[in-house]
Amino acid sequence: MKHLLFALCTLALCASSSLGDIKFLHGPLSEAVNRAQAEKKPVMIDFITDWCMWCDTLDRNTYTNARVAAFVNENVVPIKIDAEKGEGISIAKKYTVSGYPTILLINTDGEEIDRIVGYQPPEPFLKSLTDYVHGVNTLSQLKVDVQKNPSDARARYMLAAKYGARNDVEQAAEHYAKLLDLDKSNTLGHNDEAEYVLALRAMRQKQSMDPVEAFADKYPDSPLAKNAMMMLLVNATRTGDAEGAKHSFERYAAKYPSDAATMNNYAWECAQRKMNLEQAEAASGKAVSLASSGNERATYLDTEAAVKFAMGKRADAVRLESEALQLVKDAPAKDRKPYEEALARFKGASK
Repeated sequence: MKHLLFALCTLALCASSSLGDIKFLHGPLSEAVNRAQAEKKPVMIDFITDWCMWCDTLDRNTYTNARVAAFVNENVVPIKIDAEKGEGISIAKKYTVSGYPTILLINTDGEEIDRIVGYQPPEPFLKSLTDYVHGVNTLSQLKVDVQKNPSDARARYMLAAKYGARNDVEQAAEHYAKLLDLDKSNTLGHNDEAEYVLALRAMRQKQSMDPVEAFADKYPDSPLAKNAMMMLLVNATRTGDAEGAKHSFERYAAKYPSDAATMNNYAWECAQRKMNLEQAEAASGKAVSLASSGNERATYLDTEAAVKFAMGKRADAVRLESEALQLVKDAPAKDRKPYEEALARFKGASK
């Protein structure tokens, strides 16, 4: 990354565009830092990409909120940086940004104050940003709290959770392990969370899904069990482990019988791999029955058609794809195109 240059603000930077009422800058980061230095404020970097759906959601739902916009404009210098273009590539690498959106707060020396990873609605976003601007619940502050009181289980949990929110599994696992020692009776109620992160670390170290499966067995009623079972299902499916995928899906569907999106995704993956097709047929059919909108039903019908086609049931595939296409007939051409191409393929194969 180029060194941060405290140069005079250029017209290109100062002629910033607005999103709602937030005046985001789009020039070099060095000049945003220069402005922040002059105004004695931190810089708020919103890392985005062209394909990031949740970045658009953040723009639409959070940045247009009047209270959020007022706080941002008054307390930070906001700048949008595309993490996949220009200097954004090296800046994202420097700050180990890998998920989007990531909102980073830095001081004028370029040191990170803290970050918000992923989409947050207006109120949680404003709460986090307000805390960070005032030095509350930041990573550095939580480190100090633990250093001062290493046997404080609550402080240890806060630090562990902070690393977890940053997807830093190694650091999070280190502090969660200490939390388990400090809170053996689970007074704080976070032992399942601690063991989940430890299972993720063990999975990476051992290159095995066994620790994740053990967690799902031990904590079947934990909210994190859903994540664990999903990981087992995705891993088995994408590695072509037909029996493992079949078992994982049966277990997941029994626990979450209304999760149409997962049923659809599993059926689609099976169709592409020509694996567990009878199970995929049932899963895709149920997903269609659970669809809550026309667009959702079209998506699920498209998957069911793909499964039928993989099974050699071409007439059924044509019928289902035609029904899906009818549901999106008024959609833009680019949205109809995948359905039209699939229907043409199915019809061509039927001749």
